[in-house]
Amino acid sequence: MTEDISFIVSDRSFEKFGMMLILGTTGDAMDVKMNFFFTFWGLYLLKKKFRKIRKIPKSSGMASMMKGMGGKIFSKRLKKFGMEDQWGMIKEAVENGNVKLYPCQMTMDLMGIKREEMWDFVEDPIGAAGFLELSADAKIVSL
Repeated sequence: MTEDISFIVSDRSFEKFGMMLILGTTGDAMDVKMNFFFTFWGLYLLKKKFRKIRKIPKSSGMASMMKGMGGKIFSKRLKKFGMEDQWGMIKEAVENGNVKLYPCQMTMDLMGIKREEMWDFVEDPIGAAGFLELSADAKIVSL
């Protein structure tokens, strides 16, 4: 299987990170070229010092207090499967050459995010036109 698969990551949720982790590392194992384009809030996932900051108002109730717990539970369960360092796994897939992580240049400019704030294994930023050109021959483009 040699087809490219392209994804757009536009949310900084743990679910988007989980999708990237599982699909990216599985594609790497299958020798499939995987392109991930990070735009809007998804761009924050590529920052070395990214942390979710949640302010929970006292009157917010239990539902708001539970936000973010899914990611912690999922991370704990991944450890049971030998996946302790999720970013390490993604870095390995990138180093194997099958996974590419592209930050959106325009979003970086709009949000004042600098290239040096991102992981070293992230590709140089590209614009939307660059991503569409890169994905022109892709088998699947998933939102």
